[in-house]
Amino acid sequence: MAARAAILAEAARLRGIFEAAGAVPVETPILQPAEVLLDLYGEDIRARAYVTSDTLRGEQMLRPDFTVPVVQMHMTDGAEPARYTYAGEVFRRQEEDARRANEYIQVGFEIFARAAPEEADAEVFALFCDILRPLGLRAATGDIGILMAAVAGLRTSAARKTALLRHIWRPRRFRALIDRYAGRTPVPEARASLLAAADPMAGAAPLMGLRGPDEIAARIKALHADAAAGPLSGTEVDLLDALLAVRETSDNALEHLRD
Repeated sequence: MAARAAILAEAARLRGIFEAAGAVPVETPILQPAEVLLDLYGEDIRARAYVTSDTLRGEQMLRPDFTVPVVQMHMTDGAEPARYTYAGEVFRRQEEDARRANEYIQVGFEIFARAAPEEADAEVFALFCDILRPLGLRAATGDIGILMAAVAGLRTSAARKTALLRHIWRPRRFRALIDRYAGRTPVPEARASLLAAADPMAGAAPLMGLRGPDEIAARIKALHADAAAGPLSGTEVDLLDALLAVRETSDNALEHLRD
């Protein structure tokens, strides 16, 4: 209890800093509609989120992060420029590392300012540098737009590009997808069996949950389409690896990219 109290106190302190920077504190429901998050994150989110079913509201998901709910709130009711801050519990299943918490406090600061995005980025980065410096931590930055442009230029299917863009801010998941699309990792046994079956639904157990046969069939069709797509070329994979490997100060990183 003492440790949790200290965490909550630190979260409140950080949120206070963001409020002093002009952010409006916001709250989002802990239970989120699963359909919306599945559309944005893809089916892979099921492996990392806690999903439950509600007779009236359908599938619900314990909030895996604040970003999507806050963006949805802003798109529905917000006006630009806008600043928000939040602090609260998020929930992530952990199936590989028992030391990682499956429930923890997330604190955030969001600026919506399309008229001057560079200024907003610089302000947020400077603020986080000031917060982290006394803790002996160093802030790092990067331009996700460069990686997004690289993904957009890949000679592969639109579905694969969409999946890569969806996970571009999750380094481990993004790299796993690159390895899979490049043919560097074997096809999981369960997926291989599914793809090899003449009728994957034959002999299936009674359906549970809200997903019907049509949705399941569409998912299987998408898996077949992905399997039919050729692997990424070695040249493209090497370029992506080189881009992901850039670790330098901003000026030197820019020179490296130009080279």
